[in-house]
Order: sequence, then C-alpha cells, then structure tokens
Amino acid sequence: MLQPVTLTQFHDIFSWPTTSNDRLFWLGPNVDANSPIDDVWARLKCDERPSLGFWYDNKLVGFAQCYEKHEGARHIACLIVNPQERGKGLGRLFVQELLDYAWQHPDVEHVTLNVLPENHRALNLYRSLGFVEQTNSDPQMVPMRLMR
Repeated sequence: MLQPVTLTQFHDIFSWPTTSNDRLFWLGPNVDANSPIDDVWARLKCDERPSLGFWYDNKLVGFAQCYEKHEGARHIACLIVNPQERGKGLGRLFVQELLDYAWQHPDVEHVTLNVLPENHRALNLYRSLGFVEQTNSDPQMVPMRLMR
C-alpha cells in the first residue's frame, strides 16, 4: 500500500542506506547524500512532490516519488527498498503500485525514471516490467520509459 511519507518517517528511511554507494543508488549523483536529512528532504522537494512510502505487512519498506514531470508523464524518482527487506520481490510490487498510482491519472501517456548504469538489479527489474532505455547525453544515468 502507498501512503504519503512524513518528515519523521523520512528520517527512518534515510538510515536504510548505510554506504555512500547505497545512497548514490538511491538519490543519484545530483543530491549530496552527506547533507543533513532536512536538506535532502528539501532538495527532493518532498513537500511539493508526491513522496510515497510503500507499506507491506504493516511495515514501511520502501520510499519513492511519483510526480508529474511534464504534461502526459509521471516520473518515478528516489526509489529505495529497505535493504533488510530486499530479495523478497517487494521492489517489483512497489514499482507495480507506483505504476498503478501513475496510471490513475487519465492524461498520463508514459512513466519515466532514471537509473545509474551500474545499478544492474534495478535495470533488470525495470526492463522486466516493460521499461525501455531511452537515448541520453548524460552517461551518469540511464533514462527509461514505459508507455501506457
């Protein structure tokens, strides 16, 4: 189940990635993962963009944003599953719920996301769900899109 995340819950989520590489995979190269939590919250515009927690068995196990990037599209960003809960298929369930959330808007024609090229688990998951890689001039990210 998806529910909006509070700043207090975000403090818990912020503790999930324990290495700089984990934080890079979560936040991407444009957010300083060593910034204070409140600064990351502000940088991600969590008060403006739908910032959603994924709840499974009454436990918060994931976080992502799913917002209107431009007309006709929703963008999934900053997706993370609690490392202690990985390997259970929850990432797939989470992305499927985010897609359901995006498709609720009748004007949405496609959903986009970006992935670091070295994040092979995420790339494989998104490909298996039908996302297709797009051309890109930024070698730091792999943009992907799923058409309705």
